Amino acid sequence: MTTDTPAQSVGSRIMTFTPSKEEFKDFSQYISYMESQGAHKAGMAKVIPPKGWKPRQTYDDIDDLVIPAPIQQVVTGQSGLFTQYNIQKKPMTVQEFRKTSNMDKSVSMVKS
Repeated sequence: MTTDTPAQSVGSRIMTFTPSKEEFKDFSQYISYMESQGAHKAGMAKVIPPKGWKPRQTYDDIDDLVIPAPIQQVVTGQSGLFTQYNIQKKPMTVQEFRKTSNMDKSVSMVKS
């Protein structure tokens, strides 16, 4: 398993990882490896997929996937001063989440 970022920068910089094709096949296991290297301390990490990797064409087969802790973001404020907080919701499927997010009340208002 490989990382391009030296261990001494853990927690202070975003780490970059370049998994092999074999490592990329079990991405959950690779995430565990990244966390063992301290990638989670920065809150995010960059993963460069192996050469030849192609993203899936559609996501039609994930509707039954359960999101264990979906987050609703609430933003309030005016005149350049805003507050944003997250509300953790009950587990729901991707299909339920998509339906909720596409409801009119969930769509951001854009001033013209």
